[in-house]
Amino acid sequence: MNESEGNVEQGGQAAEALAAAETGALSGGQPGAAPAQTVVVDSAVAQAGPARAAFAIAFALAGWAVPGLGHALLGRWGRALGFFFAVAGLALTGTLLRGLLFDMHSEDPFARIGFYAQAASGVFYLLARYLESAGPDLSRAAGEFGTRFLATAGIVNLLSMLDAFEIARGRRN
Repeated sequence: MNESEGNVEQGGQAAEALAAAETGALSGGQPGAAPAQTVVVDSAVAQAGPARAAFAIAFALAGWAVPGLGHALLGRWGRALGFFFAVAGLALTGTLLRGLLFDMHSEDPFARIGFYAQAASGVFYLLARYLESAGPDLSRAAGEFGTRFLATAGIVNLLSMLDAFEIARGRRN
């Protein structure tokens, strides 16, 4: 028995114990209790786990670089276009409102969190950085709203990345 078969067998035993606990079969073996259900794990699926995880990470990283690309590579064109246009709309609106782009080397921890949120929008962060020649306009409320739009674009793209990762792992449809 190789290591992967042992892991599958242990996973099967854990699933049997969980099923037994849910049905009450482990509660003293009372007569009339439902028998434990056996869960069969396909060895091909168990062996494809590390390869599938590597591809899932690649799809998530592609989705970070270009919003929606992870879904497009998975053949989910509706979601790909939806996420692309959502992130693009938020990021471009924030850029046009002249929102503040946070600096990566800030001493303020909240500004650093803001940088991570904005940088998560991928290529649109680089585009906003390129178009920010006039600098932020925080003298008006529009500049503050622009900053929030830029950060929201990154958060929406993070959700897109997680969704692409979960679909590639087979946990979502």
